[in-house]
Amino acid sequence: MNIEYLKQHKTKALLSVAIPSIIAMLLETVITVTDGYFIGNYVGESALAAINLGLPVLYLYLGVGLCAGVGGSVISGKFLGAKDRENASKVLSQTGVTALAFSIAVSLLVVLLFAPILKVLHADGELFGYFTAYYRIMLFAYPLMIMSTILGMFVRVDGKPQFCMLVSIVGCVLNAVLDYVLVAKLNMGIRGSALATLTVQIITTVLPFAYFFGKGRTIRFCKFRFDREVNREMIFNGSSELIGEMASAISMFAFNYVLMKYVGTEGVAAFTILGFAVYGYSMIAIGFGQGLTTPVSILWGAKEQETAVELRKATNRILLCIGFVFALCFLVFGRRYAVIFGCSDEIAEMISIGFRFFTVTFLIMGYDVINSMYFTGCGDAKSSALISSLRGIVFLLIFIFVFPAIWGMNGVWLVTPTTEALTAIISLVLIRRQANSLRKG
Repeated sequence: MNIEYLKQHKTKALLSVAIPSIIAMLLETVITVTDGYFIGNYVGESALAAINLGLPVLYLYLGVGLCAGVGGSVISGKFLGAKDRENASKVLSQTGVTALAFSIAVSLLVVLLFAPILKVLHADGELFGYFTAYYRIMLFAYPLMIMSTILGMFVRVDGKPQFCMLVSIVGCVLNAVLDYVLVAKLNMGIRGSALATLTVQIITTVLPFAYFFGKGRTIRFCKFRFDREVNREMIFNGSSELIGEMASAISMFAFNYVLMKYVGTEGVAAFTILGFAVYGYSMIAIGFGQGLTTPVSILWGAKEQETAVELRKATNRILLCIGFVFALCFLVFGRRYAVIFGCSDEIAEMISIGFRFFTVTFLIMGYDVINSMYFTGCGDAKSSALISSLRGIVFLLIFIFVFPAIWGMNGVWLVTPTTEALTAIISLVLIRRQANSLRKG
């Protein structure tokens, strides 16, 4: 990535890296919504609720993948900024091996936690059947998802985000076809959806893996000697992403517990369907964040901090505009959106009310996500981890157990907007502190 080009064409350079990442992340959202559409219309609301009960499992895997991927790609990006291709390639190789070991450990942990999760959530009968049928297959898909995520981040470091976008397009199209065949035509139910996801993950892992054996790559797989310092820095740099996803796992578990306690299966289904929309916006924010992290790490390695700051500001402005569009669209068409998933009028009304609360979330969430990933790119893991822990654990858990007890389902909808707003205040303080430090040299 050319540093002079970054300095002279900041917004254009940002979009050239971020847009393929955003498209790739949005296609991941399309995959999730497609699964939700077929499951909601051909299996039922209870199946949707069962998948949502197991989302903490997904966030656990994502935490491991993002920690290794973001942390390792930042180190590799700094080496490239210093024109050290050999060490950048060694970091790629070590990150891949480390992530594989982590994913095996997570799989063993999840197997042990299977029964306790269902017992605590009081998920029995139909929910139990759907949960076990789906996640027994997904335990094979999620480790592949970790590897494809990490490899995609290093492809972006290598300067080829378009390749990641093409892989995502292949995965998105294939997933829709397989969902249609396995769920709608062959009536394989929730197992069919899981098998479709597993097949897609196999293909989207093999393609970026093969990429690094092609000609003309700046970084590639190579022999390396295991360096504890690299792993330590990798985990430290990726700690905010790990905290963020672990927080999502904990908060989703808490949300499901509270929803089952105060509302029931209908509340879980409503939360799942509205969550698809929030997930879509968060994928856009994360896509911009991934597009921002790589150039920021390179600029920081080249001592061009001022340009990195300007890139962050441009990204925040763009996401504010996108958030406004999301808020307006779902405020007006929220109920129509809910009906797509074949839910009852009662659940559709819950979702429509939920979007009124989430207007604030769409306007603020991007600011928190971008600032956290920006600090990761700078190598300031402490500030990044603080933002992630506040929005994902501290504020969120306090409000999850307080608001629904007072206001029921409206309290559930109020949790996330309040959390994002308070985190944004802390995030602004951290940004200003860094600005003061840069002015003082």
